Amino acid sequence: MEVKKVLPWATLAIMIIAICLVFHPASAVYGPGGETLGNYYRIFYFHVPLAWVAYLAFFVVFISSFRYLQKGGQKWDVFALSSAEIGVIFCGLVLVTGMIWAKSTWGVYWIWDPRLTTSLVLWLLYAAYLMVRSAIHEPERKARLSSVFGIVAFVGVPLSYLSIHLWSTIHPEVFKSGGIKGEFIISALVVNLVAFTLLYTSLLLMRIDVERMSEKAQSI
Repeated sequence: MEVKKVLPWATLAIMIIAICLVFHPASAVYGPGGETLGNYYRIFYFHVPLAWVAYLAFFVVFISSFRYLQKGGQKWDVFALSSAEIGVIFCGLVLVTGMIWAKSTWGVYWIWDPRLTTSLVLWLLYAAYLMVRSAIHEPERKARLSSVFGIVAFVGVPLSYLSIHLWSTIHPEVFKSGGIKGEFIISALVVNLVAFTLLYTSLLLMRIDVERMSEKAQSI
């Protein structure tokens, strides 16, 4: 049985399980004093996986761009484009869920915190990547310049991830010692990470197929 046929159904099944775990009473998160942080805090079950997928998508852009410059081949350019489009969507959702979380936690939708700011810069970098592609019509030149852009833009990923260590920030660090506790909570987060990773993979394969069909149609 083909992976492309099974993967969407597997993704749907894991996603349903993940959402059920998120809204299970045992997934409630508690503060240092043992008080419940409220249902708004459940958004971190989506916020963290969205951020992970955005980083993963941009890493695929980086690798695909490098491979294109190294060996050429239209498939690497298609991989980079497809992953960049998905990454921009997921990174945008990271900003939206982060703003909702910020409003509930800090009382405002946006502050110029290092993690929030670097995440916005990361989204702008890859939005610019897509704009550069749309502005160039010659295929080979488009692929070459986009590959260079895709490699350079990747510096925003480690910068965003390490921002809470490089600068003073009030953004919570989920995976630090003493951060998220409880076997059920960790299990729910892991299942969501798997679900969103499968969702990214499914979307990537679909987007690659669409791009290939578009190229065939243009050639005809």
